[in-house]
Amino acid sequence: MKRPKRLHALLFLILSTGLAFAGLGGQRAGTSILNFLKIDPSAASGGLGGAFTTIVQDASVIHWNPAVTVQLEGTSVALSHLDWFDGIGYEYFALSRSMRSWAFGVEIGALHMDAMEITTEYKPYGSGDYFSFADYYVGLNFSRKMSDRFSFGFSARMVREEYLDLATTSFVMDLGTYYRTGFRDLVLAVAFLNFGTPTGPAGEYENSEGFMREYESFSPPTTFHIGSSMTLYENEFMDLFAAVQLNHPVDNAETYILALQAGFLKTFDVRAAYSIGTEMPFSLGLGFSAERWKSGLKIDYAFRPHRYLGIVNQIQVSYNF
Repeated sequence: MKRPKRLHALLFLILSTGLAFAGLGGQRAGTSILNFLKIDPSAASGGLGGAFTTIVQDASVIHWNPAVTVQLEGTSVALSHLDWFDGIGYEYFALSRSMRSWAFGVEIGALHMDAMEITTEYKPYGSGDYFSFADYYVGLNFSRKMSDRFSFGFSARMVREEYLDLATTSFVMDLGTYYRTGFRDLVLAVAFLNFGTPTGPAGEYENSEGFMREYESFSPPTTFHIGSSMTLYENEFMDLFAAVQLNHPVDNAETYILALQAGFLKTFDVRAAYSIGTEMPFSLGLGFSAERWKSGLKIDYAFRPHRYLGIVNQIQVSYNF
C-alpha cells in the first residue's frame, strides 16, 4: 500500500516543480542556444503535432519522454528523415532495448545543410568562399518500471553545433515519468527536456573597441511537457485515439496540442493535430503497420505546413522485434 502513495507523491512533486519552472518562459523569449533540439525528428510524432509524451510506439519516443522506452517490448529501432526549410535536412536514428522492468536506448540526430557561398559588403554576389552549418547530438537513455502503472526515465545527450570556425559543445539531460491511471487506458506523463548549464562558442573575438572578449553563454532550450492520452472508441474495424499536451519552453510562451489518431484494421493510421500558439498549427500524418501479418515493420509520414516558411515533410521507418 505504501508504494502507490510514494509514486503519487513523486508525480505530484515533478508536476508542481515543472509548472513553477515553466512560468519563466514569457520573460525570456529568444534567449536559448541549440534551438534545433526543439525540432521534432519523428514522423510518427509529427503527424500528432508533437503530442507524443504518452505514446508507446517505437524507439523515437526517447526524444519526447525517456520514461516510455521501458513500455516497449523487446527491441525497437527507428530511422527518420525530415525536410526542414530552405534545403535543410534532419536525420534521426533511435534504438531501444527493454528487459523486464529495465530499458536502455541510444539516439543520434543531425541537422545539416549544403555549403553556402559567403557574401560580403564588397562582394554581395559571392566571394568564392563557402561555409557550412551543422548540429548533431548523441544521447543515451535509461528507464525503469517501478510498478505495472508507473515508470520513469533519464536521458543524457552530447550536443555540438558547428558554424565556420566556431563550435559549441554542451551536455543536456531529459527526465520523464509515465503513469497509467487505471481508468480504461488513460495515461498521464510529464517530461523535462534539454536542461543543462549555459554554454556558448569556444574561443574569443575582438569587439568594436579592440578588446578580446569571450563569447556569451546561453541556456539550452529547456521545455516542460505534460500530456494525456486515451482510446475514445474501439471495435473490430477501427479505433479512435486522442492525445492532449501542454508544452512550455523556458524561452517562449506555452503551446497546446490537440491530436486524434484513427486506426483501421490495426494496419492503417490517419493522424491529425491542431497546435495552439505555434506557427505550424495543423499537422497531418499517415501510418502503415505490418503487425497484422506478424511483423513489427512500421512506416510513418507527416505533413506540417508552416504559416510563412513552407511545408515540412517527414518520413520514418521503424521495426519492433
